[in-house]
Amino acid sequence: MLISHLSLSDKITLLTYGCNFKCKYCFFSPLSCKKYSANEILNKILEIREGYGLNKILIAGGEPTLQNDLPELTKLLKDEGFYIMLSTNGYYLKDMLNKLEVDEIHIDLKAYDENKHVYLTSCSNKKVLDCINYIGKNKDKFNFKVEIDTVLIPNIVDLDEIEKIAKFLSNWDLPYRITGYVKYNNNLNAEKPDEDKILKAKEIALKYLSNVSCSLDFKRHKKSKKVII
Repeated sequence: MLISHLSLSDKITLLTYGCNFKCKYCFFSPLSCKKYSANEILNKILEIREGYGLNKILIAGGEPTLQNDLPELTKLLKDEGFYIMLSTNGYYLKDMLNKLEVDEIHIDLKAYDENKHVYLTSCSNKKVLDCINYIGKNKDKFNFKVEIDTVLIPNIVDLDEIEKIAKFLSNWDLPYRITGYVKYNNNLNAEKPDEDKILKAKEIALKYLSNVSCSLDFKRHKKSKKVII
């Protein structure tokens, strides 16, 4: 597995290297990447748990499903009793889904509209939508929680797009989280939405879904500490 770095806050965050999307607003700044076996990563995480008492781990990136040994790592972590969360763009998730041992999966749906998704990521969203459809239809058969996440970007992924996504997710009433876009050093010409727009987006989504949250609900974040491995 190719690892960028580990960080610690109220959980252990493991960031993998590489992504199949080229998102215009990506904020991921990988450190020097190194390759580790699943067992080597497990041993380091066990050291961290012993030193800091953390039993929850988030695997993100980059795009973690590009790592072929991700299922092996999740099994090793699950056997050690970790609570495992996976953050993914969903593009390759369906092919790996039945091999993973995780407690939560967060799928970042950039846009429902195909053209907007291609504009933002240089990639189609068809496989992402198909994966969400598959999870929604079979959600009672899986042992993990699922949440769909979208970044609200004024004039691009705006209120009308949030409504389209909410309607789509209403087929299975999947939990949905809306995050306000934050301007970073990127190639996207967009402004940060104000609080009123974020709350309006949440209000619109709640017309279709029973479980909707937004970035204003999670304003306080614990500081993280990077760990070199």
